[in-house]
Amino acid sequence: MTPAQTDIPNADVAESLRTVAVNSSYKASRALSKWFKRGVRLNTEGFQSVPITELTEAVGDPEEPVAAIHLVLAGDLTGDILLAFPERLALRLVDVMIGAPEGTSKSFGELERSCLQETGNIVGSAFANSLSSWFAADVTPQSPTFVFDMAAAVIEPLLVGQASCGDEALVSKTEFEFDGEPLDWRFVLVPSIESLAFMKSKLDHDEMRMRAIQTIAINGAFDASRSMSKWLRKGVRLDTGGFERVPLNEACPGSDTDEPAVALYTRLTHQLEGHTLMMTRRSTALELVDIICRQEPGTTTELDEMSSSCLLETCNIISSALMNSWAKWLDVHTEPGPPRILVDMPEAILEALLIEQAMVGDDVYMAKTEFSVEGRRLEWAFFLLPSPSSLRLIETSCS
Repeated sequence: MTPAQTDIPNADVAESLRTVAVNSSYKASRALSKWFKRGVRLNTEGFQSVPITELTEAVGDPEEPVAAIHLVLAGDLTGDILLAFPERLALRLVDVMIGAPEGTSKSFGELERSCLQETGNIVGSAFANSLSSWFAADVTPQSPTFVFDMAAAVIEPLLVGQASCGDEALVSKTEFEFDGEPLDWRFVLVPSIESLAFMKSKLDHDEMRMRAIQTIAINGAFDASRSMSKWLRKGVRLDTGGFERVPLNEACPGSDTDEPAVALYTRLTHQLEGHTLMMTRRSTALELVDIICRQEPGTTTELDEMSSSCLLETCNIISSALMNSWAKWLDVHTEPGPPRILVDMPEAILEALLIEQAMVGDDVYMAKTEFSVEGRRLEWAFFLLPSPSSLRLIETSCS
């Protein structure tokens, strides 16, 4: 390794890993929810690059004890992962896992260590899988080990063992949320210099930029699922493969019937301008109304005032979540206006919006989505129709 390679800046890598962190949090949330048999969500804003000399302070008070789960990464990307919890929160997490009242766990015996190691295994594996997918690399996490000591004593062997880690590490402040109760912890990634170089080499590829666009939809769908679940007081999941940039003449979803579509749309203002559009078959929209109103399938047959209100609120929740994801990624401000509804053939709906928008680029961003609740799956298409200036903004930010 030459001296020049040791100076690889971590800022761009940290920005790229923000997407990996959010994606892995989404996957780990689902896995932990199944394991705990209760609602679990991991929240993170991504990674910050931290000088090695400040890593201990980033994890916690050097003189305070922490419980940590350590995983070694092997394969194309090598390094270390560390999940660090303050002692009190680690014991609280164990209580949650075993279904015991708060304060039951007093020390880290075999059961407590096993619970935390399994948590670390789930979170670390989700992150490694996201790394593997994002960078098209082989990444294999080794079996997790448990450490309980002062923060400085936990970090020191990590740095000694990873002698080629360079001058900086990557730290993510993450929050466990159990039924609305937050527990803060730290996720530390100490990659080898070779791994930093490998990740840096991947950042300029067109495929990487397209994955960024896809991830925007996945992150927004995750937030929309949570908001819809709270609104309907039942488990709701919005799945999507992500946004694709498609020509306008290919934007209309194919249909083998003459059934009209229902479109829910908003106008975007401020730094990101254009329209959002949610579109599905009329029968699918009516089925969604029955789900929202807790009615038997087939109860709703017309788009009256009540059913329209249900659909418009759905549009407000989902469009806001997806556009917040776009705005956060682009670091801009945008504001969806009040949602409106159209019922017509898909081609006529798109044409009407384009006329209203007056000026539009040649392409739109489309995300095929699936709305799942109580075992029922409803297919929708979500569109972002940016103005020409906003399209250029997206292209610039993702290049």
